[in-house]
Amino acid sequence: MDASTPDNPDLVWDLNRITHKNQAINFLNRFESSLCVFSSAVSQLYANYKIQAINNAENLIILPDPYAWHDTFQSVPASCIKGTGLFIVPGKAIGGSEELYLLQRSRKTGKYNTMELDKGIALARKATAGKSPFLPVIMNQDLRQLPNRAPLLHLHRVDTTLLAHLSGFQIDDIARTIVTKIDTHLLRING
Repeated sequence: MDASTPDNPDLVWDLNRITHKNQAINFLNRFESSLCVFSSAVSQLYANYKIQAINNAENLIILPDPYAWHDTFQSVPASCIKGTGLFIVPGKAIGGSEELYLLQRSRKTGKYNTMELDKGIALARKATAGKSPFLPVIMNQDLRQLPNRAPLLHLHRVDTTLLAHLSGFQIDDIARTIVTKIDTHLLRING
């Protein structure tokens, strides 16, 4: 695939609204091995991919590994992907340490609550226990910036209760892949 003309427009991420593009690219690269990418254009979830800057860092392209067919999940409709209202942010952006933090806006005050990423993921898992497991993914336009121009990453999640058209084995494979990536990589890079 030619990086400048992908078959899937969801895999080209526009960085025009990002002020510090290189900082945002470096931030997003931290998640390459820990978060799956969803494409609504083709109803696919990619667990194995590379992120590459193109057009003088005006855009990013997500390049799924063509040899990792087992890490590409088909028939995952956009209706199964839900926003979480959770954001990952570098600690330095909010006056903290080098660690990653999870932000969530309080419904009562409108202010953001922050917590260390691993604690935030654990709380999100606990809150969804018994319903649909907390299976975070990212998609085009999830890379944003704070008012202070620091990067942040919005999380979406796969709602497995809406995947009734897939077999139990397929659903378990999707869930296991997402959880394994997070547990193996994302929580490890937090400190």
